[in-house]
Amino acid sequence: MSTSTPADSMSSPTDAEQPTCWCCGATRPEIDLVRLGAHPEVGICIECASFLHRRARAAHATVVSGWLHATGDRIREAVMARQWQNHPRVGPPLRWLNRHLPW
Repeated sequence: MSTSTPADSMSSPTDAEQPTCWCCGATRPEIDLVRLGAHPEVGICIECASFLHRRARAAHATVVSGWLHATGDRIREAVMARQWQNHPRVGPPLRWLNRHLPW
């Protein structure tokens, strides 16, 4: 005859839900989230952290670098609107360029 204890009814760590990005809402493993120091409950995925970093740099940019940032954003939006980043030949270089551009 078995008796159940309160510890038996608690969920195990494997039953826990995977955390989600506070920015885009995507479900990610914990290792792929960046935690904010003052607010550890906030987790942001790497892609959103990169986007937020670009936005923060653009907010503190000079006039010339602000113009370059705006031009880069317009080009990025045009590429994404045409789905060129998914093209087999053009896509990989475009994604590499997006990751390594300073804006």
